Amino acid sequence: MPNNTFDEIYASHFLYVRRFLLRLCKGNEYTADDLTQETFFQAYKSINRFSGNCRVETWLCSIAQHIFYAFLRKEKMLKHVDEISQTGYVVQNEQFLEHDIAVVISRFSDQTKNVLSYRLFHEMPYAEISNLLGISENSAKVIFYRGRIKLKEILEKEYGYEL
Repeated sequence: MPNNTFDEIYASHFLYVRRFLLRLCKGNEYTADDLTQETFFQAYKSINRFSGNCRVETWLCSIAQHIFYAFLRKEKMLKHVDEISQTGYVVQNEQFLEHDIAVVISRFSDQTKNVLSYRLFHEMPYAEISNLLGISENSAKVIFYRGRIKLKEILEKEYGYEL
């Protein structure tokens, strides 16, 4: 792929991907910037595997999501969040809720994790999710429904949210 095409992708989608990661990183600009750069680096390395079955934004955010989850594991943020919840210190704030949702979703199977993330963070229609994941639209709906119930239970039980 010619560099100028990737340069166009970068210029066109940088802010979209950065905003997505900024939400996941609870507004931490430094981390979001690092993860955004890593996202585009990984996209550049794997551009020949992009089949065009989904929008470029969807593909990039999928890469960003995987990088974010890897970051959570690497930095042991899951342990940090567990320590916060054990002390009873939970802030009922949309920014924290979104981060906690991402942390809980990272524990789920890949398919459930992807369906929930695409619906909740990208507001992607079931038809696009099913196309992207190679499953039926009905399967995407069922996976989302079951995953949402499990997510709600964990957020209430482990994090103290009243949903």
